[in-house]
Amino acid sequence: MTSQAKGRTDFRPDNFAIMDKSYGKRKGAGWSWLRLIAYCSIAFVLSAHLHYKLPTPITHRGVNPETGAVEFSERNAIETISYLSDTLGYRIVGTMEEAQSADYLKNKIHDYKQAAVNVPGSPTFDVWVQQETGSHRFDIMDHMVLKAYTNITNIIVRLSCPGEHNDMHGERRPCEDNAILVNSHFDTTLGSPGATDDGSGTAVMLEIIRVLSQRDWTGYKNSIVFLFNGAEETLQDASHAFITMHDLKTSIKSVVNIDACGTTGREILFQANSREMIEAYKQAPYPHGTVMANDVFRTGLILSDTDFRQFVQYGNLTGIDMAIYKNSYLYHTHLDITKHLEPGAMQHLGENTLAIVDHLAKNSSLLGIEPTSEIVFFDVHGLFFMVYSWATAFKIQMATVLLSYAYIGYIIYKSSRSTPYRPLNVLVLSYVRSTVSVWISAIAAILLPITVALLITSSVINRHMAWFSHEWYGGLIFAPMGLFGAYGVQYIFYSLPGPLHVDMEYGLFNSLVTSFAGLTFVTTLTGVASSYFFWVFTVILLLSAIINELFFKPSGAKYMLSEPKIGAWTYAIATLPLSFSYSDSVYALVDIFVPLTGRMGVDTPVDVIIAIIFGSVSFFGCIPSLAHVHRFGKKCLLKVLTCVMVFQIAVLLSVFVCGGSPGGWAFPYDEMHPKRLFIQHLKNLTSGEAYIAIAEADKGPYLDTVLDSLKMELNVDVEKRTGSEGVKDWDSVYPFSHFLGGYRLNTAPYIRAHSEDLQVSQAINLADKFPGPFPVLTVHNDSYDPTTNVRSFSVYSMAPSYTWTVISFDGHVVDWSIQNEDPLPHSSHYVVRHVTGFGNDGWKLDLAIKVPEADRELARAGQWKMRFEFTALEKEGFAGRGEERLIGGVGMLGVIQRILPSWTTTTWLSSAVQEWEL
Repeated sequence: MTSQAKGRTDFRPDNFAIMDKSYGKRKGAGWSWLRLIAYCSIAFVLSAHLHYKLPTPITHRGVNPETGAVEFSERNAIETISYLSDTLGYRIVGTMEEAQSADYLKNKIHDYKQAAVNVPGSPTFDVWVQQETGSHRFDIMDHMVLKAYTNITNIIVRLSCPGEHNDMHGERRPCEDNAILVNSHFDTTLGSPGATDDGSGTAVMLEIIRVLSQRDWTGYKNSIVFLFNGAEETLQDASHAFITMHDLKTSIKSVVNIDACGTTGREILFQANSREMIEAYKQAPYPHGTVMANDVFRTGLILSDTDFRQFVQYGNLTGIDMAIYKNSYLYHTHLDITKHLEPGAMQHLGENTLAIVDHLAKNSSLLGIEPTSEIVFFDVHGLFFMVYSWATAFKIQMATVLLSYAYIGYIIYKSSRSTPYRPLNVLVLSYVRSTVSVWISAIAAILLPITVALLITSSVINRHMAWFSHEWYGGLIFAPMGLFGAYGVQYIFYSLPGPLHVDMEYGLFNSLVTSFAGLTFVTTLTGVASSYFFWVFTVILLLSAIINELFFKPSGAKYMLSEPKIGAWTYAIATLPLSFSYSDSVYALVDIFVPLTGRMGVDTPVDVIIAIIFGSVSFFGCIPSLAHVHRFGKKCLLKVLTCVMVFQIAVLLSVFVCGGSPGGWAFPYDEMHPKRLFIQHLKNLTSGEAYIAIAEADKGPYLDTVLDSLKMELNVDVEKRTGSEGVKDWDSVYPFSHFLGGYRLNTAPYIRAHSEDLQVSQAINLADKFPGPFPVLTVHNDSYDPTTNVRSFSVYSMAPSYTWTVISFDGHVVDWSIQNEDPLPHSSHYVVRHVTGFGNDGWKLDLAIKVPEADRELARAGQWKMRFEFTALEKEGFAGRGEERLIGGVGMLGVIQRILPSWTTTTWLSSAVQEWEL
């Protein structure tokens, strides 16, 4: 061995001059980087085209004028949505609009039933209207909610095999006993006319009934039950009523739930819990879904829930849960109206749902379906849908890991034979070292953008949520620092102890295979189905490395560093499929989480969350670039890092300059990307106080401008509400009260100053001036057992013209009328939310309370009383339509509405609160 060879054994820092001199002979750095950027751009653009592509809407009335075929028509669906959301509007449970929605659906269903009579082989068409009273426990946001409901409405349609309802022996036919349930809700939440949530699901179901009722059902095996449920936004009361109390509940074998948390784009399959139902989804002509969404949803990171919970919890059903999810900036706001629906979205949702339920009714046995989470599924840009078991995934993923390490072993062995001055152990260490550098690059890329988030949200810059108004702004703000972190680690590793590769680019490219093989191995061992994501990366990188070794790696002089060992086409082969496959997940992830931050609450570090997301995007978006940064040596890499950092600084300066006021690109809100506010006129019937309570749902700091305007208009101080007092202000929407917090302003001075009623203007206490009627709580069937020290009684509520009542109390409950739920075995604080259907004003709650020892003498004398706090929403105020109960001729919500800037959207509430000793 020569002395020169001995000197090159480690390729330590003293050899950088040799390496840089050789790398310096490589020409065309600029063009090489442009080609790589072009590969990524082409993949992302093509992916975007497919990801956001929607089918052409059918605009005829549902009968093809050329073929006569009955088809799903978006035009028909849009007409239904328009009537529900634009004509009727806010369809909140307990309102006239909710009842009118039910009447509209019943009339349309009747028309479809009549039209099906003359169709040969048409299905048996049954209709039920369920009005039910019940209760259940609903846990959300780590809080126990006791839900009670009175006379909520469900409309149920069953299409089953034609013929008599009973066979020749008088028994029910298997077709009726085996049904697939399709569910959506026609009610809306406070503050939204619900065009997509869930007018979309309601309209799609109605249109599917029309289509299927016009078909020949002679060859069908199962029935389809359509549940139009009238109380989902009240924490899933109507679906609970159906699955626990309706006669058809035992015939339901599986469920397809349709909901929405956005207004545009494709629906996504985001929950599934059986192999058979996921296989059924393969019948969808435009599939869009991944087990990653399923896994993320189960973590609770997505603050949303659907009726699917009730069917699984109380019906032990398997099924699939689908929703339109893009542009959720408008979700649960006054902007969820028909004109903001994207053409083709209803066609996509409708044709997919129709294909799925038709397949289940025609081809599936629906028997013996077992729930399982051990399924891997994902679509490839809506072109086709992959489904296979976790057992299969485990085998192919582990086989890929073994193949990857076998390949790297071959490369190391081959290099050791051709490089006598590089012993085998040194080569192994160089690959271990570079593999570790890839992992650390990933960590740096993901975490380093957090520094940007902390900087822009600091008191120095104070630009919270500068990325909010457009989903891709986060990439502009955070991705440069992600790249700086990934590339910076590679630069640092040149100087760290340990052997370097003879050709850093070649060694790092092969180390990408070992890195992702390692990630695949670890995540596969966890049993998480989403580990397929790393497996896809491993497969593409491994194939690219093999192809490079066979076709593009230069031959000839063994150690000419001036000749790259990674061919130019290798980057195209690796980058295009990697970026293409990955970007589909990126678009879905970003479209879900960026708008979601607008309703995550004031305590959630949303800037950090988005920084982490886009740090991940920057790393995974163009993985081969991690090898490419070494193509032209350390000096070139330093230039790349400098350019990236200069760009990052320029972006931060622009955020500071353009994010402070409306109109700047970095200001988070505008009319179509609004800040969510909750505004409530809170009237305390006990104390006579009246307040405007204001809460925000995000981290943005711009509420100050609204509060300053209100302070000037009302001429009162703004009181910040924290802790339990702040929570109590929002008991009407418990448990979301824990999510809000906020401020309040005393409205009494403004009312006195602006009222033309002399009595009101001179009143010290406004309690007698609040407009009624007022809710009333009374006790009935009251008794006390001195042996058990238990007081039993019924609380009756009469609340005409109110809805969404909430009663809270403290005590040791030993029994109650809440169904299928035992009280806690100790004294506790309880909150019971109640909702009544339209035309019902009252409800009752049965309680048996263990009387505290200190109060038992009073209880024996019949004088012991419990304290209840009762909150009720007035029906006028929640819609924000200028309707409210005036106090002395003064309306406060109208005053606030005039002050609010255009970049806000508001959920309006008007509540009455009273304390009762019962």
